[in-house]
Amino acid sequence: MRILSRAEVFNAIQHAKSLTEEQASVFLSQFCQQQPAIEQMVFAGLPLAIETQNRQMSHVFMDICFDIIYVYTQVLGELPQNVVTPQWLHHKMAELEEEVKAQTQVDANGQIDLKNNAQIELLEYIGLVIEDAAGKSKARQEAGGITYNLLFLVTRLFDSIYEELIPDTVH
Repeated sequence: MRILSRAEVFNAIQHAKSLTEEQASVFLSQFCQQQPAIEQMVFAGLPLAIETQNRQMSHVFMDICFDIIYVYTQVLGELPQNVVTPQWLHHKMAELEEEVKAQTQVDANGQIDLKNNAQIELLEYIGLVIEDAAGKSKARQEAGGITYNLLFLVTRLFDSIYEELIPDTVH
């Protein structure tokens, strides 16, 4: 797995934030058309787990997922169409959940605290955005833990996609 540098993450996020709403919509629409299995899990399935705790944090989750997808696409390249099958995706998510359970500890905020084999720079950005979005709202703070944990899994999922399904792009 290739660890993204602070500069790569920062530059890609800055570029994502400079997109117009139309440009961002086109990017996301094209990605979702080419990767329907990822779209179904990331933008339909996972936010529901957060929405039961706090609707606003489920929106934060989706916004950060956009950033994650944009960072990986900008730094490591676009994914070939339909590279991820629903079967591979479900198997990988179950595998990642077991890996996380076996190797991690949870910090005082209920967030995964795993620094090895993780995209530290991207996870730091995610943590800051969640902290800012939660603000002083107790409900959003409580939903912040699951939001961070699911975003951690999304990040690890993208690592696995680039490492296992298109390893030639990871340099």
